[in-house]
Amino acid sequence: MQVSSIIQTVLFFCLMGCAVYTDIKKREIPAIIWSLVALISILDFKTVHLFGILVALPLLIAAMMSPTGIGGGDIKLVAAVGLVIGFWKTVTGMAIGLSLVIIFHGVVKLFYRISNKEHGRMAYPLAPFLALGYLCIYFL
Repeated sequence: MQVSSIIQTVLFFCLMGCAVYTDIKKREIPAIIWSLVALISILDFKTVHLFGILVALPLLIAAMMSPTGIGGGDIKLVAAVGLVIGFWKTVTGMAIGLSLVIIFHGVVKLFYRISNKEHGRMAYPLAPFLALGYLCIYFL
């Protein structure tokens, strides 16, 4: 591995951690985080990774159809990650992350059903699940 690639990996993991933390605490991903993720793509730049931005389009369409659902920070984070790891890895990481959200939601609903507690509409921060998917796929 080249030094720039190692630096990119360390920064990528740190920035994903920051995105997770702020999304859990504040339910937003600050522009500085997704901007820095996009900037670290320069460290090991590949022109084919520019297509990775397109992975964010389904999330953008979903957000336009349901404005109270997916946040803009999540969409921008996915686009920035696409610049770093490329189209197919971003698609795969997003599929893993969204699958994890579905599994997590099922477990939470099961818990509420077993405990006979009422629950309202549940919204989860998306960045922790996406980050886990991207971190799993990063080294493949």
